[in-house]
Amino acid sequence: MIRRMKPLRLHFGGPDQPPRALSMLLHRLITASVPGDRICWVTYYFRDRVLARALMDAADRGVQVSLLVDGSPRRKSANDAVLSMLRTHGLRGGLAVHNKPAWGRRLHPHLHAKLYVFAGQQPVALIGSFNPSGDEPEEDPDVIAEIGDQDRGHNMLVEIGDPALVAALEQQAQLWRQHSSSPLLRLRALQNRVLQADALTVYLYPRLRTSIVESDIATLAAGDRISGALSHVKPGPFTRALGAAAARGVAVNLIVHDTERRVPEAMLTQLTQQGIQVQRYRHPAGLPVHAKYLLLQGPAFHCGYFGSFNFNTRSRLLNIELLARCTDPAVLAVLQERFAALAREAEMQQHPPT
Repeated sequence: MIRRMKPLRLHFGGPDQPPRALSMLLHRLITASVPGDRICWVTYYFRDRVLARALMDAADRGVQVSLLVDGSPRRKSANDAVLSMLRTHGLRGGLAVHNKPAWGRRLHPHLHAKLYVFAGQQPVALIGSFNPSGDEPEEDPDVIAEIGDQDRGHNMLVEIGDPALVAALEQQAQLWRQHSSSPLLRLRALQNRVLQADALTVYLYPRLRTSIVESDIATLAAGDRISGALSHVKPGPFTRALGAAAARGVAVNLIVHDTERRVPEAMLTQLTQQGIQVQRYRHPAGLPVHAKYLLLQGPAFHCGYFGSFNFNTRSRLLNIELLARCTDPAVLAVLQERFAALAREAEMQQHPPT
């Protein structure tokens, strides 16, 4: 059933925004929670001690706090300090950690979703690309050097206010809390459902049907456009779909993160040879493009994708992820404006004024 939902709100982090803008947004929502409310979070990196203390304070004043954190992220020790704080406190039993499963340590699924649910009188859920991975003050700059300063780099969270959709996302967080390490997670009916309200559709990974974005790309024809800010791009069905679209005459324009690990130079060469315009974002302070959104546009077709989903094999087949598809013209217009501003910034980085 499709319902009319409250308007989505987009929140951005970036060099043009106040430092820690998205962290402070989450902090305000935590501190506004009152006894009897519920806070339910799922996140990959969690290093922000300010937010950790705010969650502990919320639990102490009677807010039901449920937190699921990846215990084995790519930077293995990144979450240790905050997890030590939270384990000592306990969150009144609300802390859970996703660890490498014994059945597949080499190809274990990361808990890569970013989901922040605040269930009270006015329930909201935020999804997107932002991890609370910075700290204030920062005591381990080596971590930031590796994973990127997500408090100051390009990032986004999308605020959902539809109560039924918020409730479904909270239910999903609890499912992940119980079964995140199960090899059978992708087979569960709840994991393969599609959450929908009006112009927003949310897909949950891992899932059985994985080619969500590629199915839309396949409908585009000569004169249509694809544009996107992507932190990760690796060879696979997505890049093959982009190449086929470019061969049909679709204009494809991407801005990608400036690291070989996340976007190999060979991948850029291949895309460029297929007629795809690709810009690396090279901020002088090393700030990343960690946002993940893709816009598809034609005369009678316009949609956007965003979430935690990286356009690589790990996100498609292994990780726990959220991918949202949106057709709301107002949201797409904001994302298009944000992309245009990012493109101008990337162009100035490559060709600074003299």
